[in-house]
Amino acid sequence: MSDSDLHREKPMKLKYSSQNIFSIGYNNDFFRSLKAVPQMKTCHHCGLPGSRRCSRCKQINYCSTDCQRKDWPAHRFVCTTIKDNLCNDNGGNLPARTKKVVYFKGNSTAADSLMTEKHIEKVMLSDLQTLGIKKAMEVQGKVTEFESPSEFYVQMSSLEALDQMTKLALKLRGYYRNAVIQEHYNAVKGEVCVVRWSLDQSWRRALIKDVDIVQKKAQVFYIDYGNKENIPLSWIKALYKDAALLFPPCVIKCSFANYDPKEYNEAITNFSSHLKGKYCSVTVVDILQEEMMLSFAVDVVFPDLGDCLEDVPSEIRPDLTPKNNAKGADSPRTSENCSKGSKEKIPEGKECLDCTISEAECISVHVGDIFSGMVSCIQSPENFFCQQTQSARQLAELQRSLNQHCEKLPSSPTFCPAAGTVCCAQFTVDNVWYRAAVIAYVSEDTVTALYIDYGNSEVLPLSRLRPMIPSLMALPAQAISCTLAGIKPPSEGWTTNAVSLMNQLVKNKVFAIKVVGKDDSRSVVELIDASAISAIDISSFLSEEGCAAEKSRMAVPAIGMADVKPANDKKNKRMYDWIKLSLKQTVDVIVCTVYNPGEFYCHISNNDELLALNALNKSLSEYCQKTPPNVCKPENGEPCCAFYSADGNWYRALVQNTASQGNVQVQFVDYGNSEQVPLDKIRQISPSFLTLPFQGIKCWLSGIKPSNGKWIPEATARFHTCTSGIKLQATVNSFSRHGAGVELIDNSTGHPKVINEILTSEKLAVKETLKGKNKLPKKPFDKKETSLGHWKLIELVIDETLPVRVTEVVGPDLFYAVPVQSKVEEELHEQLTQLEDYCKSCRSQSFRPKLGEACCAKFSGNGRWYRALVLNVSQFLVKVLYVDHGSTATLPFSKVLPITDSYLKLPFQTITCSLAGIEKADWSPSLLDKLKEMLLNKCVKITMKGTNGNANLVTVEKHCENGILDVADKLVMEGLVKTCSAENLPAKCHSSGGEAECCCAELKVELKKYKKVLLFILNKYWNPDGLSEMRKLLEN
Repeated sequence: MSDSDLHREKPMKLKYSSQNIFSIGYNNDFFRSLKAVPQMKTCHHCGLPGSRRCSRCKQINYCSTDCQRKDWPAHRFVCTTIKDNLCNDNGGNLPARTKKVVYFKGNSTAADSLMTEKHIEKVMLSDLQTLGIKKAMEVQGKVTEFESPSEFYVQMSSLEALDQMTKLALKLRGYYRNAVIQEHYNAVKGEVCVVRWSLDQSWRRALIKDVDIVQKKAQVFYIDYGNKENIPLSWIKALYKDAALLFPPCVIKCSFANYDPKEYNEAITNFSSHLKGKYCSVTVVDILQEEMMLSFAVDVVFPDLGDCLEDVPSEIRPDLTPKNNAKGADSPRTSENCSKGSKEKIPEGKECLDCTISEAECISVHVGDIFSGMVSCIQSPENFFCQQTQSARQLAELQRSLNQHCEKLPSSPTFCPAAGTVCCAQFTVDNVWYRAAVIAYVSEDTVTALYIDYGNSEVLPLSRLRPMIPSLMALPAQAISCTLAGIKPPSEGWTTNAVSLMNQLVKNKVFAIKVVGKDDSRSVVELIDASAISAIDISSFLSEEGCAAEKSRMAVPAIGMADVKPANDKKNKRMYDWIKLSLKQTVDVIVCTVYNPGEFYCHISNNDELLALNALNKSLSEYCQKTPPNVCKPENGEPCCAFYSADGNWYRALVQNTASQGNVQVQFVDYGNSEQVPLDKIRQISPSFLTLPFQGIKCWLSGIKPSNGKWIPEATARFHTCTSGIKLQATVNSFSRHGAGVELIDNSTGHPKVINEILTSEKLAVKETLKGKNKLPKKPFDKKETSLGHWKLIELVIDETLPVRVTEVVGPDLFYAVPVQSKVEEELHEQLTQLEDYCKSCRSQSFRPKLGEACCAKFSGNGRWYRALVLNVSQFLVKVLYVDHGSTATLPFSKVLPITDSYLKLPFQTITCSLAGIEKADWSPSLLDKLKEMLLNKCVKITMKGTNGNANLVTVEKHCENGILDVADKLVMEGLVKTCSAENLPAKCHSSGGEAECCCAELKVELKKYKKVLLFILNKYWNPDGLSEMRKLLEN
């Protein structure tokens, strides 16, 4: 949109901006016509052109002998002769030494074991242990890279290789996790080093294929994975000579035997995509010695190519052998009764056991879906599996049928399912049968099996596998592969602490799972825990705990038409969000629509966000062209797709009003402008297009106002001139119903210009004295109002039973629980809302609570304030119990505030408990672990038996497979605790001669008092003068 366009027209996303590659001014042909600047050999010392090379290393250029002499004191440490770089007959060790050393942060033992002061001896490929592969030997593995029939790479999948790779990853992480290199590493061709992989920043062994000293880069080959990469020399470190790091490469270079490279054509290139990632078995025909590593001419057996064999070019078909299973000709063939197109009917009541089920239908989720689910398997926050709870009953019925089926089938030595086949597998932990897919053979009689309904995998012997029948495959595979949205590893990879914390957060919990995007085959999801104090986003929690780093939420992949979910007008009305700013936040913005200085719309200037919006708009247009017009008129406030007549494209919009003559007034939510659109140019919107928050941010200039109460056209025109097409810095000063009040600064000229001040200096606006707009009133603490102990607890009577959820376990003598159903839930929610406003209105000043004092405490999980009780106070920290939710936390004094009696009227919902019937002792770690396993976050029934100080003595019962389990009895049976003797039970009531005697002194006094009241009523109810006597009894 040019500067002369009307302010209310939709801005075309800064079409003429040099930073926008989607601009109509962006000409890609111009950039294609540019040629790379030819590399010029320059002097390593002075930088001038120079073509004279160092006669020793042949790597560095100089312009003169004088420059070479001056550079020699520095260059001599890295100068290595060509002869020294070649592998010798003594194993290829490099005799040359380098003074480049590896330094480590901290005092780790790994740093000590890696030589920090001595010279590090280089490791060549010949220093590694040999593979021992001979002719006619069979090797099983997966094709990781396929460049041509004469060059492809197979990663070995034997049990030994998998075990070695696991150990290698742990070793490399331990040795190199904290290592930094001062300058670039002096790598030489043919050396085996440790390299940081660009994709996930993990450390991998790699072979140096070539070195470019000038560009300070190297071409490396990952010897355990088969891929190549060009990386900076600073990403390379010397491989330490540890036996665990010197085992043979896990990848072998292969070529098809009897293949003529002259026959290579486009058909072979196209077919290579079918082979990459496939598991295969290769038989070595010949061993070829190449420049750096061995290559093997092989015959290949692909057990799971299936229909792809029809596409195999004739030139390489003799080298490929299809196989139905991994065991060869001795394995059972597919029954003709079960083959495709068979006309022979299967006998009623029987199903073919020999049929091969090579694929399992997976459960389908789309972008925009929200469902209840549980996390079934975790490898890391970016690789885990979920299940939908709505399918739990169907899955349970399937499991029952599956186990009945497998119990009838004996183990068969002839059953050897091919890789990729779905079968029944017996899980080693519980010996129950589940559906599983064979991933690969790790030996002749063991396979790696993936449980398709849960996501975990393990290595199993063939004796634990049974054939699958079609009726057990009616339910799609329930494991949904997921990755958490909005976070990434904080450094090189996910730490064990991050994985452990996520395990704790998701264990045995039901989440609201929202699919916000797709990442290859995984669903990008948000996990919301609604059972906590307040709804907790697992991604945000991991970030706040330092276990994850935030990444741009907008950097989502483009939505393909296959991921677009059908529109549902009823569900879409509330399924959208606006992009949010926070108070005092400073961001770069671009003004996209101007009404006046008191109402305009901005975009956050972020490449990821703009790319995501452009990708969404492109998919949206494609979707709208295939979607029929609306049958019914849209309702006010409903999201939709609307056609913008100025450029002929479709955009996201909100319905503002249904105008006359069949037109609809809409606002384009990503840009802020409004327009009347014909009804036939409105489409229902799919939830898939609502995952990206609406990008138009409604703003107004803070601190100024129109001089006459209304913005004049001159002020609007001047504001438009100052902001059009310019990246501005916006600081959020306040919020109101008009949007965000911002101060805009133009830094494009080198001299910052405040747009707000420009308008006031030119008499187009006047300064406004802010009277606390959108600010809560600040008031000092009234110490008279605060309370040290005027609170109530949930009162339990003897032998009262209550269902509770255990929230925290300290030991058998102290654990916290909250009622499953609270009687004051609505009142408590309302009070906590008022408490939040109260805490925000309090002035920040020093407050040091006392032990046992009630207070307000901020919860780090969501930043909200809650009622709390002080458990401990140290010099700098305070430990509190969140009294309505049963969890504890240690906080700085800045996170606690005094509380007034008005917020203590409702009883604290946390019940402090102690197990009745056990002796006090020093609790062992095994006891604490067992108790947490039995109680933590579990719903149980407690029965009040008495009191012990501030704790309620209770018995605890929970449901188990065999009925009701008494927790104290279970601990006694396992020898973890001892029972109390009868005379020492403070909570028991004993019967003696029909008189109830309670060991609790308070209860005995109460009992006597009510005895007297009862006798008075029975004996003196007719005496009016006895009322005063009755009053005395009650008072006493």
